[in-house]
Amino acid sequence: MSNKLTIKGLKRFIKVITTGGGASGFLNQELVAAFIDVVREENMVRQLFPIIQMRAKTRTMPKILTATKVYYQSSEGTVGQETSFTSTQMTLTAKKFFAWLEISEETFEDSLGDMEDTILTMFAKGLADAEEQVFLVGDVDYPHTTSSEGSASPTVWFNKDARLAFDGLLTIGIESGTRQVVNGDMTSDVVREAIYRMGRYGKRSRDLILFLNPWSSNQLLGDTKMVTVDKYGPNATVKTGEIGKVFNQVETFQTDYIPDTKSVMTIKSNPIIGDRRRVKLADDVVIKNDTKLWAISERVAFDVQYDSAVIALTKLTAPTAS
Repeated sequence: MSNKLTIKGLKRFIKVITTGGGASGFLNQELVAAFIDVVREENMVRQLFPIIQMRAKTRTMPKILTATKVYYQSSEGTVGQETSFTSTQMTLTAKKFFAWLEISEETFEDSLGDMEDTILTMFAKGLADAEEQVFLVGDVDYPHTTSSEGSASPTVWFNKDARLAFDGLLTIGIESGTRQVVNGDMTSDVVREAIYRMGRYGKRSRDLILFLNPWSSNQLLGDTKMVTVDKYGPNATVKTGEIGKVFNQVETFQTDYIPDTKSVMTIKSNPIIGDRRRVKLADDVVIKNDTKLWAISERVAFDVQYDSAVIALTKLTAPTAS
């Protein structure tokens, strides 16, 4: 079976593994891959960063701390200088994202379209949005939370908000990465300085990714050093949210999740997404209420290998109030 399935195709296969209207277990690997593929179409982050599979809740990966150092051998037949090597480990920990809703049977009966397709699509987009938001701006130590979802606001998060699961790229950049205080507009000169601050991580500009808030994105679009996606050519593959490349090298993306006055840069190989492949997608009927329950859950992990390879750009110009 191909992993490239539509929502309709995925729904057909899901029904094969259910009993009595409810899911008998987690989706198998092929179905999870198919569902994640649907999520990926809506999620810029999954299109950019390495994804590894996790067979358990945690996965430990090697992390190299030093590069090979090469020495000059001044005399033949003499002992060469030993190259030092140090490494450590990083541990990915999968965390659970979950959503469910209850819909009356009348909604299905009175709907002109395919309500099941609508719900599955909504779940896929919901997971895509949640992942993108937490991977970019999540903050596990965010101090302003509330136990009442009705009391939540842009600055006060519900204590079950997905953003509390992981530190996102912007948070890592601000708290432990490299800071770049701009105090001005977003321009190609700002990007040039960020590349300089990336040091050895920025040696290959084509490996760099820049995430911009919408206002900074609009400013950079007017810069002559910005090659916009409409100039890529008819055979180009444009990723979700992509607006162009600075110096025809640095891939640049606009996202509503990055707040005004801030942006973040890293290299493609730095962030790691872990899929535990434990997606559960199910529906069940509640007879006494004449309703149908829909639920979806997945387990994912996120981290970066090198904090210093994340640059947070702050104090960018914000739009003026009108």
